[in-house]
Amino acid sequence: MKNLLLVVCMVALTSCMSFSDRKMRPVRNSIEEQLPEIRLEKEFAISMGGGLFDILDIVTLNDADLSAMDHVDVAVYSVYGRGQEVNFARLNFEETLFAKNRRLTWETIVKVRQEEEQVWVLVGMDLKKDSLEAVAVFVLNQEELVLINVDGDMQQMLEFAMRPADEHRQAMRHGSRRT
Repeated sequence: MKNLLLVVCMVALTSCMSFSDRKMRPVRNSIEEQLPEIRLEKEFAISMGGGLFDILDIVTLNDADLSAMDHVDVAVYSVYGRGQEVNFARLNFEETLFAKNRRLTWETIVKVRQEEEQVWVLVGMDLKKDSLEAVAVFVLNQEELVLINVDGDMQQMLEFAMRPADEHRQAMRHGSRRT
């Protein structure tokens, strides 16, 4: 019985995961079109689907509430600059993400530009639904590009993430009233 359960779990988990960068290829292609002086070569990629998060919710007794996520995609690419230093400031990440998902409006919410590394965090909004649907993170340096994309009900995820802070604030208010 234990072996059967293990086999069923392994099949379920592997059917929810892929080691392909297929979902990130439009993003990679858009970056290469914007910066023709570079070539991006995949080092590593993983794509995890909603089924995996449903299983994790069951295992954690829904403590983490991960089922709000539809997909998490991570891709790491080597950057080959064709003999010159790459100027990433010319990249339009909103346009790049639009190539991946045309129904979302993308907005940069964090931009960190240091000499050695640059980071952008963007959110994808469905303006018709008035909802936050995705978060994308780009980490770039002269040798490597890391792409992370999370799709799902970000509103529910934010509410879950903020719950401990809200509980702490309420406890502080009730504690401060007693003194």
